[in-house]
Order: sequence, then structure tokens, then C-alpha cells
Amino acid sequence: MRELAGKMKIAILACSNGLGHVRRVIAISSYILRSGFKGNITAFLPSSHLEILGNWTETKYFLNHPSVSICDFKYPIIPDRKTKSLFEKKWLQIDLPNLDDFDVVWSDNITQVLKDRPDAIITGSFFWHEVFSHSNHNSELQEFIIEQRELIRKTEPIIAGNEYFSTPEIKNVKRFCPVGLYRYNITFKEKKENNILLSCGLGGEEEDVTKTALQRIIEENLKPPKTLFVEKRILPNSYPSWIEKADFSDNMFHNCLAVCIRPGMGTISDSLVNRTRIFSFSTENSFEMEYNSKILEKLGVGESCKNPYDSYRKALEFISDNDKVELQIFRTSHLRTDGVLATAKLITGNY
Repeated sequence: MRELAGKMKIAILACSNGLGHVRRVIAISSYILRSGFKGNITAFLPSSHLEILGNWTETKYFLNHPSVSICDFKYPIIPDRKTKSLFEKKWLQIDLPNLDDFDVVWSDNITQVLKDRPDAIITGSFFWHEVFSHSNHNSELQEFIIEQRELIRKTEPIIAGNEYFSTPEIKNVKRFCPVGLYRYNITFKEKKENNILLSCGLGGEEEDVTKTALQRIIEENLKPPKTLFVEKRILPNSYPSWIEKADFSDNMFHNCLAVCIRPGMGTISDSLVNRTRIFSFSTENSFEMEYNSKILEKLGVGESCKNPYDSYRKALEFISDNDKVELQIFRTSHLRTDGVLATAKLITGNY
């Protein structure tokens, strides 16, 4: 990295809706630090997410690095009454820190920062205002949609987004920089296990329907050849021995041949870089998830399903077909996976 990188003071802000934003920030920051960066990084992140990711090697490295300072920061704000609805969260309210003293400001999926720092670098493959604009439940968010679109138009920020999954509004920004999938483990291994993952994501929108699907799977004794990994939040108090708690580690993804997921960008990356087929599901009127599902089908590496139960049945069929498994491995092997490297270079000025 160029000499200037050693003198930089970088501020990072990460959206707290879902775990992928924070995980991406940690991975890219750790890469920057391991590459000889001698400046300082101040990360404005939700501490609750750091706790969830606490056992990850990159999180430990990031938190213990002497050049890193952490400030608890949450956006969007969740109302006092706990909600699983994306539209009930407080998107219009944001308490941004003072960013005047930083050389570089990097914001993951929070566009409001451009009002104070029009030079900020944005990372993400979608805009929240774009998601809301495609919803039938956006009446209270029209002001947010209009303001953020105008802010993007005026500032024309640098945006690093995934080459395959970035939405139309992201790709239409003049200084859009496409990057590959985010590979968090560079080890390549032969796939020998045939497990399945069932997950609904941290956002909570699909939690209830996924719990219902899991209960049906258990009642019908729909066993996978070996193990069904299930997200901890949707596990019942007791469950059969062929179900295990998912830890979302690289090793877990590598040991799966299929995943049944709400297709957020983080889980998509984890799945595809590990040569795993994606059987996606989401509630109706979910623009980002529906868009990602269409791209998965276009690339030939995933399928859109009616619900979590349907996705699991299709996953069972897939892993029993060796020809389809080999085709998935072939297709995913040719996808671009330099998201961490390319984004790190962009942030440090060496793109």
C-alpha cells in the first residue's frame, strides 16, 4: 500500500441491520492492517454484533490490534417495542459521530454519512432507500427515499459493490467499483461432506416461517445424509441428533453441499466461495432478497424457493445427485472472489 496509508486516520461506520455488514468491515480492516497499514482505525460498530462474532479469528485480531478503537454505534435504531419488521425500525433517525478529523471515512450501507462527508467511500451491494422504494409499506419512508437519492446524485460517491449482485441503483452511480465475492478463508479443500444449512438471518423477517418449517421437517423425519445445521435462534428446546447448531464458520460452510437461506450478501458469499448451492427463500415484497435470488438463478448457482420447507426438500434432492453437485462446484469455481482485497485497495487509495 502506498506511503500515505501509513499516515491515515480511517473512520468506519457499519449498518447494524444484519450481521454481514460488520463481518465485511472486520475482514477488510484486518486485511488492511495485516498489509502494513500504520495509521489508526476508529470503528463505529454495534458492540452486540462484535460479541456474536467474538470467536472468529479475524474479530480477535481486529479487536486486539493497537491501532483500532471501537465505539458502540447502532443504525438503524430498533423501537422500544421489539420488531421483526424492516419498516418499523427508525431509519430517519441517526446520530452520526464527528468525522471532521479523519482522512478517510468508510461507510458500509449508511448513506447519510455523505451529508457530513461527501468524500466518504460507501460499501454495499444495495441502498436501503432503493429497497424501500420497491415496497408497498414505504409511506412513512418517502422522505428518506427522496433525501438519500438526492444525496447520492449530488455527491456521486465512490461505491464498492459486488460485481454480480449489486442492484441497479448501485451500478448506475458514476463511480461504482465492482468487486468480487468476499472470501474470508483462502484455504481450498476438496468437498467431502454432504451437510445442509437452514438459516433465516439476523434481520428476523423470516424467523417465524423458518421455525415452522423446521418443526415440519422434524415431524416428518426428513433426515439429510449426515447433518442439518440450524441457526441457533430457530432451534426448539429439543431436536433429533441429526440436527446441530450452526456456527457459521468457514469450516461449516465448506462441509455443506447446500444451504437453505434468506439470501443476504454475507451468506451468499460464504456459500458460493465454498462451492455450495443456494436454495433461497424470503417473504413477499422483499426487493433485495428477490433481486439476489434472481441473480443466483441467472448465474446458475442457486434456486428461488416458495418457503424454507420447499428449499429444504429441494436441497435434499440436489445433494443426492452427483452430477448436479459437480456442476455446482464447476460453476462456482469460476466466480470472482477478490472482494476483500479489491475493497481494501480502494479504501487505502491503491485501487
